[in-house]
Amino acid sequence: MTYIIGIDGGGTKTTCLFLKADERAYPKRPLMVKGPGTNPHVVGFEEAGRRLESLIRHGMKTFSLAPQEISGAGMGLAGVGRRDEIEQMVGTMRTIFFNPYFSENLNLYITSDVHAALKGSLAPGIEKGMLLISGTGSNAVGITAAGKVVTCGGWGHLIGDEGSGYHLSLKALSKVAKAADGREEPTQMTSYILRACGLERPEQLIRYLYDRPFEKKEVAALAPCIIEASEQGDKAAVDLLKEAAEELVLHIESLVKQGVDPKAPVSAAGSILTYSQVLRNHVGKLLEDRQFGPLTDPYAPPEYGAALLGRSAGMEKER
Repeated sequence: MTYIIGIDGGGTKTTCLFLKADERAYPKRPLMVKGPGTNPHVVGFEEAGRRLESLIRHGMKTFSLAPQEISGAGMGLAGVGRRDEIEQMVGTMRTIFFNPYFSENLNLYITSDVHAALKGSLAPGIEKGMLLISGTGSNAVGITAAGKVVTCGGWGHLIGDEGSGYHLSLKALSKVAKAADGREEPTQMTSYILRACGLERPEQLIRYLYDRPFEKKEVAALAPCIIEASEQGDKAAVDLLKEAAEELVLHIESLVKQGVDPKAPVSAAGSILTYSQVLRNHVGKLLEDRQFGPLTDPYAPPEYGAALLGRSAGMEKER
């Protein structure tokens, strides 16, 4: 029995899947281990390589797999999308890991995390589709009729990430400030955000937010407060989520303009789309109104997509 390694490498965590080479569906009991983040722009390319090596070795030890049982590896990594980044990461992995532990002939395929996520989201036998992501950040990816992978978004929190947890949280904090001033009506988001920050009064947010620099993920962590308020019918929270839905559907419009079939299904991924029914419902309605494909759940996680891409690349190499 041989296996394909599939890796989903994010900024905060990395998941490693060992998929049987002849497996044609996502396994009911996947062989999987998890480790720290491996975005090379966060931890450096060499450190990312070392972390990936350590995680793969840990997985092989956990599941009693020998090097000769591994026929290939597919890796979808955050921060690795451009050709130069992919080439550098391939070089790093071969230098750190493949010599002498694995044969130099072992197939290695490295791509972006969103490409792997899209591949994993498609059910067996489905080749066309789009993936819409709203988590800490936001972006979308799709496959054209010609098989080209096209993207939208991914500009980061300073100039993009519309419809994301970060973007929503900033807007919610602004709503709280305006409500405290009497510039807008009171909102339940105030009490939820104060509770999440361990504060008693809105004005305490000033020192809380400005006394030290906040990381993107810390700001985005306030998004559940918006979701909670929306579930209680808070108008300000519902309006923010509807605005986010509009922004996210613009990503799908961009993919269609780039050649993706407008009727292709749209898989929803990321914590905000996963946990906010208000957002999901509005995104689904907007897609229907604009005669795009339906909003669906992903078939399988990104690490499965990475393994499939690694297997496909190996098959192409053998031809």
